[in-house]
Amino acid sequence: MFIFSTPPDNLSIQEFQKNESIDVEVVQLISTEILPYANFIPKEFVGQIMTMLNKGSIHSQSSSFTEAEIDIRMREEFSKVCFETLLQFSFSNKVTTPQEGYISRMALSVLLKRSQDVLHRYIEDE
Repeated sequence: MFIFSTPPDNLSIQEFQKNESIDVEVVQLISTEILPYANFIPKEFVGQIMTMLNKGSIHSQSSSFTEAEIDIRMREEFSKVCFETLLQFSFSNKVTTPQEGYISRMALSVLLKRSQDVLHRYIEDE
């Protein structure tokens, strides 16, 4: 399991995929068992989760893979689940008090920061 770190380059494709599926399950667990109860959890902890989801939502790949392996090793499913979780909680409509709305504000803030970073990198690359 390499949730938010780069996996070692010596993993086989099967080992890599197995580790990615475990990471996906962990994010799904966070999405279903932790974040819905964010109003009972310290805000700093929820902020750390949002930061980790943001980091996980960005494609990562190892530099030592052959071109044929790159598509498999980009952790596409993991990135997708992280991003979907951020989106899900940025549009949370179960807000009845201002305290409950902070998770939506946190998720939206993280998504906006990510969008800003993508635009900055695009401009630098151009």
